[in-house]
Amino acid sequence: MFASKLESTVRDIPGGRAAIIMGFDGIPLESYPGEDGLDIETMGMELSVVLKEVRKASELLAVGDTEEVTVRTDQVTAILRIVNHDYFMILALSPQGNLGKARYALRILAPQLSIELA
Repeated sequence: MFASKLESTVRDIPGGRAAIIMGFDGIPLESYPGEDGLDIETMGMELSVVLKEVRKASELLAVGDTEEVTVRTDQVTAILRIVNHDYFMILALSPQGNLGKARYALRILAPQLSIELA
């Protein structure tokens, strides 16, 4: 259903590795694992816990709704973008990937996915 959108997003971003749409319950809706074997589903399950805590902290601090979180390691940059109340997406990049283009792509894609998920 969303696989082609995830694949084209990964392929269009320099350094794109994998992408996933996941529920906040940790269950993947759709994923594109890329070609280098990155385990995007496990990454999504683990980072869903982090994202839930960031959302909770934002609410407690009354600083507004969380829209995006970026996690950088020496091997991967993961951009987590909220799609709606139930779903979020992750785009994984190589450390040298184009972070700006990736953030822009997710900012444009998330509202489209939200409409399709409604």
